[in-house]
Amino acid sequence: MLVFTDLRLASDGSMPENTMTDLMNGRVGDHVLVNGQKNPKLSVAMGAKRRFRLYNATNARYLKLAFDGAPMTIIGSDGGLLEAPVAAREILLSPAERLELVVSFEKSGPVTLYTLDYDRGWMGPGRPADAGLTLLTVDVSDNLAGPVPPIPERLRPIAQLGNPTASRRLVLTETMTMTATDRQMGFLINGKAFDMGRIDIVSKAGQTELWEIVNQADMDHPFHLHGTQFQVIEHERGGKVTKPPYLAWKDTVNVARGETVRLLLRQEQPGQRMYHCHLLEHEQLGMMGIVDVRA
Repeated sequence: MLVFTDLRLASDGSMPENTMTDLMNGRVGDHVLVNGQKNPKLSVAMGAKRRFRLYNATNARYLKLAFDGAPMTIIGSDGGLLEAPVAAREILLSPAERLELVVSFEKSGPVTLYTLDYDRGWMGPGRPADAGLTLLTVDVSDNLAGPVPPIPERLRPIAQLGNPTASRRLVLTETMTMTATDRQMGFLINGKAFDMGRIDIVSKAGQTELWEIVNQADMDHPFHLHGTQFQVIEHERGGKVTKPPYLAWKDTVNVARGETVRLLLRQEQPGQRMYHCHLLEHEQLGMMGIVDVRA
């Protein structure tokens, strides 16, 4: 398990308060940690394969990742195994997303897990330099690993949810109000800020629904849903419609600015639960709603 967090410290070691930039973009730390350590080390034999469960537990940092010189195979997502393994050169984890990989260490010497640049949109100054950070170093020895079984061609079946009987459309936007002495940010879903006393969606338990998440804001938003997991079926951006590279169970999906993401989902358990942007400041400033699932 590789859990990514980030940390911001003042010169005296204290944790400073949020700034206006943090409220606009989500608080991003200065130090990226892996399992609570800065660039931890791992030693393996040449030819070894390692299975990693990656978890972006940062508040607002997007992680576009690659292993230097080590092939990656995606085998799982937020909700567990995929149907079949998928080769990848790089991966993107928005806050709260998880991914499971098998990494092959085929050559001796140091191999790094490092970050690539990703422009998720940024308001105001101080966009963090996300590219070129070394998060993990794997020292691959000259010793040969023992026989390693291949990854199975089929991992598990994933049943498709079928045709929806209800549709929802959620439009993500932001607002800013300015006075002579203050600025206020708001992040909205369908033009409304979160209200604990308001039910935004009424669903029926066991009913398959199509949700369209439309991002009309100036930055990406990781959309997260409580109580169930969904299947991403379509992305649309700039008039171009694409299918996801694999079928998976997920509970968090990045919705890029200017993008529409379409999901199929089914809530099985009655009760009230949340859906929201997983950048915590955006959630706190209004980008959240309540779905009431009824029997």
